[in-house]
Order: sequence, then C-alpha cells, then structure tokens
Amino acid sequence: MIIGAGISGLSAAYEALSYAREIVIVDENRIYQGSTASTTAKITVQHGFIFDKLLRSLGKKAAKLYYEYNLRGLKRIEEIVRNERIECDFRKVNSYLFAYREEEEGDVEAEARVYGEIGIPGEIVKIDARISPYKALKIHDQANFNVEKYLRGLTDILLKNGVKIHENTRIVDVYEQDGPEAIIADGHKIKAKRIIIATHYPIYKGFNFYFMKMVPKISYSVLTPPTNLEIEDANYISAGTDPALALRFVVGEGGKMLNISGASHEAKAFLSYNKQLDLLKDFGKKRFEIEKYSHAWCTQDYGCTDDLPLVGRVKEGIYIMAAYNKWGMAASVAGALLIRDLETEKYSKYAELLRPERVKLNAKIFTYNLGMVKTLLKTRRIPKRSILKLAPESGKVARLGSKRVGIYKDKDNRLYLVDVTCPHLRCGLRFNPLEKTYDCKCHGSRFDYTGKLLDGPALRDLYKIEIEDVKKYINL
Repeated sequence: MIIGAGISGLSAAYEALSYAREIVIVDENRIYQGSTASTTAKITVQHGFIFDKLLRSLGKKAAKLYYEYNLRGLKRIEEIVRNERIECDFRKVNSYLFAYREEEEGDVEAEARVYGEIGIPGEIVKIDARISPYKALKIHDQANFNVEKYLRGLTDILLKNGVKIHENTRIVDVYEQDGPEAIIADGHKIKAKRIIIATHYPIYKGFNFYFMKMVPKISYSVLTPPTNLEIEDANYISAGTDPALALRFVVGEGGKMLNISGASHEAKAFLSYNKQLDLLKDFGKKRFEIEKYSHAWCTQDYGCTDDLPLVGRVKEGIYIMAAYNKWGMAASVAGALLIRDLETEKYSKYAELLRPERVKLNAKIFTYNLGMVKTLLKTRRIPKRSILKLAPESGKVARLGSKRVGIYKDKDNRLYLVDVTCPHLRCGLRFNPLEKTYDCKCHGSRFDYTGKLLDGPALRDLYKIEIEDVKKYINL
C-alpha cells in the first residue's frame, strides 16, 4: 500500500511492480494534485551549496553519496521516459549555479572545489549577463520535463499493470501491530504487507516528532506567456538567498515560456505573499523587459533540519519518503529505488545517510522550535477588523467576538466561514491570497477556503461556522 499519489508515491508504485504482487495507492485528494502540481520540475543534482555544506558537516563520503543518489534518480527518470515512451517534453539541459552579487562568487568557487573533490564534472563559466554578470558553476546533462505529463504516463502504466488507485481517501495514522496497518479518517483500517508513506508530510507519528525536525518553506513562481526571449534553455539557480532565484523554460503548445521562481523563505516569516511575488516580477522586468505574466503561484516544501531528505524504513514494513527541501524530482525517484533495494536486496548504500530516524532532538532543533512559540503567539492575535467588504474570490481573517474567523467570498458571492485555528497545535492560520488557502505559519498545515485539509501535520478539516452565528459580529 502506498499513501500519496504525487511523484514520490507513483514512482514508488512503479518500482514496486518488480517485487509486490498487489499494489494499492490512496490519496486524500486527486492524483498528482498536491505539492507535485506546483513544482518547477527541474531535474538536477545541483541544489545550491548542498555539497559544500555536507562536506563540512558530514564529510566527503556523505557528500559523494548524496550526489550519486540524486544522479541515480535523474538517470532513472530518463530511462523510464525512454523505455516507456512517455511524451513529457523531457530534454537534457545544462544547469548553472550563479552568483547574483559579486560577493557571492567566492561561495560559487568553494562549491566548485567540492565538486572536484567528490567527482562532480563541473566548471566555472560566465552566463547570459542579463541573468548575472558574475561567475557561475556549470554542470552538464541535467534535465527538464513536464511533470504532469510524465505522471500521467506513469499512471497509465500502473493501471495497465493492475495497480488500484483510490482518490479522496484520507489516512490519518499508520502503525505496526502484527504487521503494518493504516487508519482511514472514517475509522476503517487497512492491513498491508508493506506501507510506503509518500505524503508531503509523513502520516506517521511513532514518537518521531517530525513536525519539530521538518521546516516548511514557501517559494513563489511566475510564468510568462509564450516568448521569443533568446536565452540558453537551461536550469539557472542563484547562489544567494536575497532573493533566491531560479529560471527555466517551460515548453507548451504555444511555444516556450519563461518560469522565474524563488523569493523563498521559511513559512514562519510574516512576509507579504504579493510582495515576494513582486521580487520575481521586478527581476523579469529589469533584466528582460517582461511586462506580463500568464500565471503566478506559490508552493510549500519541507526540508529537514540537516538539509537531507527523510527516506527509508521506520518500522518493519513501513517506509517514509519526505522532506526533499525543494528538490524532489530526482530525489523522490531515487527514494523509490532505495526502497526497492531494501525490499529486493535487503541493502542500499544510501539507507544509512537518509534514514528517517537519523535526526535526533538536539540543541539546534530545540532552539528552532522555541522560536515557534513566538510565532504561535503572533498568529493567535485577534484582528482589529470586524467589518469586512470582500470582493469576489477574496478572503480575510477577521474578529468574531474574541475569536479569529476566516471568511472567503467566491465568484458567485457565496460565503465560506471557518474557524482559523490549526487543529495540529492550535496556531492561528493566515489567508494566502495566491492559493486561496489558509496556511499555518508554525508547522505548515494548509487548508482550502472551505476548510478542507490539503497538507499536514494536521489530520482533520477546519470547523465550519454558520453565517447566522456571525451576523451580529460581522457586516457581510
């Protein structure tokens, strides 16, 4: 049984065809409509300064293993596309880690030295000056693709091989009791020989305190209409974080479109969603004279406190795949291979590096989570406004007596009212105007404007509020 039908879950199912007689996939929403649907889909081993960080924190062997792990995932995607003849706009491209400012060139050179130490074929070059006039670290044979087309093809293969997929089925816990067992939200239980938890946030308590070890991060994206802009078709990733930037072309029916993403920050930061988006738009306007964008969105990813994903066995027959730190394409496919190796060969050379139990509660984690107390208190403040005038397709958090209430008006002027207290640890939720969701600043739970749970660690929907209950408080 596989919980989650994004790229992690579907990849795990594809690899399980080689060792499992019966495969069932369940997802609380629709297939590949969670975090996978919002990805920028860069398939690369180049994840910022990850290898320099790993060399300094865990040593040369760990840095080299993590490179090989991601390279394995990249090559596996290419192999599947070729062997299964999946039409998904897959193409090999170069990838560039570029200095956005002159003072960042030293960091790029340091990462290049680590490449040399662990055997990554990279070189220092200059790229299109409109992106950056400073040094960049180039690596060959990376890739881009349309992830939705890829997963659609993968799903067709799974269905033809008898895999059963159940959408709109929420699992609220997984545990081991005479074998792996999952609990559905309605109370029913499912027993399986193996359970792979491939959800954005692991649906497995097991006294592991994942919410304390995983850091939710928000990233933003804009997409141009089809453009004739002349830039090398490649992956571009900025070295700095003020703002973080990434560029790539997306191939569509009307031609190629430029995707600018980044402006990332930890979810606990109280920043304006629209102002972060403006950082990307301003970059496009100043560097390429781009005035219009056809799409704009934001997405949330989890990263672990040590910058490595959580992939592997947590109990006999129970596996986890999570926390890719915004680099889930190659890493998730490599994770599916890791689990396949553990099942078929009882060994993976990557298992010890990425095992979910490796991250222990320590001073760094406690310090980070102490900061969450301040975030929690800030999110629980009662808004001053109690009279609202909402435009269609907009929402706000307002005061209802001594409580906080979320109000959303749809395009037909229907109102949706919910209690915006997160069911996880009672943090206050904030309305996200880009995604029309209520987001938790503490641990990353997300809900749509009707209150439906989209992402954990919360395990239930928000409480709905009847309009009659609020008329005396709010002028609607």
